[in-house]
Amino acid sequence: MKATVNQSLQFLGIKLREEDKIKHMVWSFWLTLMALVVLTPLLAFGAVFLLGLAKEWWDKYYGSGFCFYDMTGNLIGSLAGLLCGFLLSLLIQLFFSIS
Repeated sequence: MKATVNQSLQFLGIKLREEDKIKHMVWSFWLTLMALVVLTPLLAFGAVFLLGLAKEWWDKYYGSGFCFYDMTGNLIGSLAGLLCGFLLSLLIQLFFSIS
């Protein structure tokens, strides 16, 4: 069982290094950051997740097919965007509280 989990994680790591998956991460990261300007974190995450899901649904019928690894890239990028947004918010609060 442990060997299977390790193999799965190694394969996931290999898949997420593909150029397409990196694009999914980058786009989700920036879309999440932009959404955080006007939405709460939960709504920003949800909106970007649904946008990625809609894109994959489109691909299922009109493109290369639904890809679990694309959605994983979207998830990673969006979570990184949330983290970055949170850290930026803390830095801004810190900066203005010192001034």
